[in-house]
Amino acid sequence: MKELDLSRINACAPYKVIKANHPNYFRFISKSGAEFAVGFDEDHFITSESYQFIIVNSNGKHSPNDKKVRDTIFSIVNEFFRVNNVTMLYICETGDGKQAMRSRLFSYWFTTLADKGKYSIYQSSIVDEEGVDNYFAVITRNDNPYARQVMNEFYDNLYFFSHKPE
Repeated sequence: MKELDLSRINACAPYKVIKANHPNYFRFISKSGAEFAVGFDEDHFITSESYQFIIVNSNGKHSPNDKKVRDTIFSIVNEFFRVNNVTMLYICETGDGKQAMRSRLFSYWFTTLADKGKYSIYQSSIVDEEGVDNYFAVITRNDNPYARQVMNEFYDNLYFFSHKPE
């Protein structure tokens, strides 16, 4: 992954973004005091170069209806895609049972992007053995030469994980 330009992120982000201690991670604090870590970890769900997108509310404080949180997160995402023509995987965390809400919120956020025509998003969910819904999304730039392969692998992998071998 190519390094993201923090000055370009901050030129568009309503909240001041700083580098975190973890490589490819950034931090910011919302007006309500919620501390967010946003980052990218290398992932192998898709064979082409891909990174799992991570959003963590580090201190658990709520930041209700704060459009600036979305805008700050997407200033980081836009910079990620500006310098990297790779795939981004988003998996909604399931520990508190709010994964469906997170998936809907992220999808809504994504539809509000000014330049959303530059990207394709593929979404799905599967129910695991414990009956928990797991929500997944893969996002890629439309000019990614592997976009069709990414889409096919995404759905093939979801099919594989959602069906028990016979």
